[in-house]
Amino acid sequence: MSYCPFFQTLHDETQPVGHFGRGTHYSVLRAPVWHDEAINRLERCAFLDFAIIWDEDHDDRVVDVIMVLYISGLLAPVRYIGERKGTLSVLLAPDVARNWNLGTLEQYRDDINDICQCLEDPWSAKVDSVDVHEHSIIHGSAENVATYLRNIDILWELGVKPKSRP
Repeated sequence: MSYCPFFQTLHDETQPVGHFGRGTHYSVLRAPVWHDEAINRLERCAFLDFAIIWDEDHDDRVVDVIMVLYISGLLAPVRYIGERKGTLSVLLAPDVARNWNLGTLEQYRDDINDICQCLEDPWSAKVDSVDVHEHSIIHGSAENVATYLRNIDILWELGVKPKSRP
């Protein structure tokens, strides 16, 4: 399935697979980006592979939010994104969350919250590092969620490619 003309769908699960979470399944999309994971401008286009984590209702309004992030230049740090129970979860590359100063991270969170408030049916937003174990992207134990997300990353090598060189 093509969710957006700007993104290539690399993998798409349209319904729950197995018995994890509340109907958890995922899609992996690729987008051309002109920013690295820390939102620094790149000299050349790169490609971002990221995952949408769906719950049982496969609410594709999350794609509308992703589009706004994309056109705003805010998508590159995202590894996983999903909506569950009216909350958008945005999980960032671990290095980004560690290396950004608190002010930069807070501004990014504010930008995401502002985007979520502009929706017809506003969502709250939670922005965390993917390596934080207390996020709400999937209903499940922190250990099982971390394993599930790590497996997606192992399969798809999410992130900006090629990695920029210093």
